[in-house]
Amino acid sequence: MIKVLSTGRLSTQFYEAFKGNTLGLDVQIADQVTQAQIDWADCLASFPIDAEVSLHKLKWIHSFGAGVDGFVKRTDLNKDLRLSRTTGALGAKAGEFCLCHILNFLQDTFAIYKDMQTQAWPERAAVSSKNKTVLLLGTGSMAQGVATLLRSVGITVIGVNTSGASAGPNFERCFRFEELPDTLSEVTCVINTLPHVAATQGLLDAHFFSRFQHALFINIGRGATVKTQDLALAIEAGQFAYCVLDVFEEEPLPKSSWLWQHPQVFVSPHQAAITDIDDVTKSFLAALEAYAVNTTNAYFVDKKKSY
Repeated sequence: MIKVLSTGRLSTQFYEAFKGNTLGLDVQIADQVTQAQIDWADCLASFPIDAEVSLHKLKWIHSFGAGVDGFVKRTDLNKDLRLSRTTGALGAKAGEFCLCHILNFLQDTFAIYKDMQTQAWPERAAVSSKNKTVLLLGTGSMAQGVATLLRSVGITVIGVNTSGASAGPNFERCFRFEELPDTLSEVTCVINTLPHVAATQGLLDAHFFSRFQHALFINIGRGATVKTQDLALAIEAGQFAYCVLDVFEEEPLPKSSWLWQHPQVFVSPHQAAITDIDDVTKSFLAALEAYAVNTTNAYFVDKKKSY
């Protein structure tokens, strides 16, 4: 019997999904997790929880989110702990989010909206997405979903990953970050899906931004990978014509942040790919299949790499 404790958003739906199961799971839920409840469990299935309780006895954590940095940054994890994550349809959802904003950018939708408010009637030439180029930072499950959708509407996708190896048919080619050309003026849009690890902290800086010209920047990865003040300078220099930011180093984004008021910045509250219970249950079951026979699969992450 695998004892599973769930808490927080989606925990009630998770419990209902596995209540009376024949999978050898004893699933319990808690509103406010106590140390005794954590110590009872073999597995915690949830989004990251507060640090008031120690997780050192857990054998397995299944993250309800695709990102696991909220768990791996903890110092109380057992060295043998196995960590899995949720993917489900998150890549497809992120793809729809990105395509929406790419089309808004190409069609100049926000300018048209402003014209509507003043009853202006200027002609604006529509720009097709076909044959445009997107640079996708990261080629993991989230990026794969984005690339699949973009490729379906004729967009060329270039990937960036740690090896430079091919990431599948939806990527025209892939580079290692260090191998990126100094000039990428042909890139219409840059999409960041990178996780937050030591190597990506502030990775997207003035030098990186200098490669682009009047491009769209979309961040659906992690806020800490971007040097925000360098991003302001990149907008001022015309390297980015518009920025869509869904993730931030501090969330909720403080009301004092300059990002709220900047006319070339779109702020959204970390909703590019919201996890639902179907995403969780499908991913958890796939991870359980491997965990039950003491092996791993694509749902398990390297705690040192956070992916």
